[in-house]
Formats: sequence, structure tokens, C-alpha cells
Amino acid sequence: MLAALVGCGGGSQGHIPARSTLAVGTGTYELPTEMCGGYFIVDVWLDGKGPWPMLLDSGAGRTLVDPRVLDAAAVGSTTDSLRIGRFSAHDLRVESLEMTELSAALGRDVLGIVGHPVFRDVLQTWDVAAGRITLRHGSLDPGETGVWPTRPGDRPFVASVVETDTVWVLLDTGSSRGLTLRSLDRLQRTTPLETTGARVRVDGVHLVRTARVASDVRVGPIVVETPVVNNSVSVDLVGQEVLRFVRLTFDQRNDLVRFEAIDGRLHDPVRSPPVRSLGFAVHPAGAAGEVIHLFEGRAPPGLEVGDLVREIDGVAWGARGCRAWPLGQADDTPPRDVDLTVQRGDSIFEVTAVEHRVHVDEPPAGGWLQRPRSGTRRRDDAP
Repeated sequence: MLAALVGCGGGSQGHIPARSTLAVGTGTYELPTEMCGGYFIVDVWLDGKGPWPMLLDSGAGRTLVDPRVLDAAAVGSTTDSLRIGRFSAHDLRVESLEMTELSAALGRDVLGIVGHPVFRDVLQTWDVAAGRITLRHGSLDPGETGVWPTRPGDRPFVASVVETDTVWVLLDTGSSRGLTLRSLDRLQRTTPLETTGARVRVDGVHLVRTARVASDVRVGPIVVETPVVNNSVSVDLVGQEVLRFVRLTFDQRNDLVRFEAIDGRLHDPVRSPPVRSLGFAVHPAGAAGEVIHLFEGRAPPGLEVGDLVREIDGVAWGARGCRAWPLGQADDTPPRDVDLTVQRGDSIFEVTAVEHRVHVDEPPAGGWLQRPRSGTRRRDDAP
């Protein structure tokens, strides 16, 4: 129904932390984290004050903090120190952003997003499937198996192949989705391009159009078989639906990333599961989700735009908490029915939403679907 995308697309932080440190005597250090669905939450101290729960996001080029925290910590545009456990970053530029919508989408309070450049001076390893992030000093060997160059900058982009084009794709742990591409309407597809959900970004809620494409896509060394792809208006990116099958180690100082397979071989293809949709999209709020769009042919009978979803399967919207998703090679669990408690004006009533599997991985009955390729693909960011 709702997928959170919290990468802070576009633009550079413009200020690199002067230094970041691990406590003396620390070798490989596991950050103290809490999992929220597939997201990593950490307790953050700013200038010795805190802690405040914040989200870690490799796709964020900036560190964003709720204005309530900045006021409580008496921090302006720069903080002397940002501490997570035994790790500290110093002279770090921060920006103010209200986190209410993101908290409502996740189902728990978060008061900031810790950007990728915070960990510039250490090797940072993400293991989404195991729910672990580790830090250590050192550097990667560019000749080592699985080590790929990243585009210089404050976010980790790797050279990838989409059909015949080579493009930079962002490794974005702040996205729960698989592949998100700007050129989706121009790719050869096996299913129609249609609206199937919504995403929450730091700049608001956006409807998501998806389709299954006809050819495999390679992201660095990862091959994704005929993936379901989401439309993008900013950058090409890959999220946790694909990244959960590898362990990523970032060496920001040398613009390198290492891919390690968790199960099997690194080049074993990754399957792309269908989209799960309840037939409507919501704008998250503290005590309810406001219905903002109904998907044609899939919307629950009786539901209207503007209705407020108060409960899901008997659990209050504001108390539903973080929800995880399957970590298998494909999501083969059968569709389910979801009971909704809905408010319309002064009326409270029940609605049953049927879960639909959209873009199932099957051969197309009527052949490939393709919009004619007009002109040349944008190559302003091509490797």
C-alpha cells in the first residue's frame, strides 16, 4: 500500500565532515541499531545532547534533522559532534526538515536522517538481510573481486546497464523498492505501465507507476531478471528489494564499493517479485491515513478519495508500528484480505481490501509492450 523512499535526491551537501572517529581500541564495530521494517534506526547524540532516533540512509547526501531536535540541542547549521555509540563525526553540516510524514509512513517516530557522508572516514558495511551495520578503519583494494568504482560525490552511484544504455544507479538503502528508473516509459515492457502505489519522500508523497521490463538489468555486478521497475523523476536508483541479497561495503575516500553475495554466487540472478497492492494510496498522518488515490479495477468497494483509514486489521493506524517484508528470492505468499476501519465525516464503517499481485513474472500473452524510442536517451550522467 505504501512504500517509503527517503533518499534525499539531487544536490550535494557541499560540506564534508572534517573528521570522523571510532573509539580508541575499536576494531570492527557493529553500530547499535534498531530495525524498522527493513530500515536501520540509530540513537543519535548532537553536541552531547540526546539521544534522538534517526534513520540511516546511503542514498542521502545530506544530514537532515527535525527542527525540534535542533532547538533542543541548540544546534544551528553545523554541529560540533554527531555521535552514534562509539562512532563520532565532527564539524558536520546539518539541515532542518520536519519529520512528521516520514514517521507516520514508517509507523514509528524518527527525528532525522543521517546522510552517507557522515561515514566518509571509515569503511561502512551494510548487511540488510542480517540487520547489521559495521564500521572499521581501512580501505578497499580496487583489484579485489566484487569491488566496483563509485561516481565521485556524496552518494554512491555505480555504473549499470539498462537495455543498451550504461547509466549511474544510486545504491539507496533508504528505498524499500527494487529498481527505480527515469526511462521507464521508453523501455520494452511485458506488462502495462500503471499506478500501483505511493512513496513517501522528504519532499512529500508521490504516486508510483510501475511495469515489468522485458530484459535483465545489471546494477554493478548484480543481475536482476526482467525486473519490476518504478518510475523516477530524479535519479536512477536501486533499493532494498535488490540490495538485501548482497553485503555492501563503502569506501568513500577512495570512491569504491564492495559487493559480497549473502547466499550463492555474486552473479546469480536476482528475481523481482510482483507488486503487492491493496488498490489505493494514502497520505500518512499521525492518527490516520488519508486516501489520496484509487487504482482502477482494484480499489476496495465503498472506499473514496478523502476517506481516513483509522485501523488496519483491528490495529490503530498510529500504533501499527514497523512492518517487515519477505526476504526470499521472490514473494510467493498468496494474496490476503485486509480489514480497514474507515472514517468519512462523522461516519465510521468497515471496508475489506483485497490484495492484488501486479506485474506477475509470466510470459506476455500479447507480445512485448513498447513505446517507440524517440531521440537519444539523456546521457548527462552516463559513465
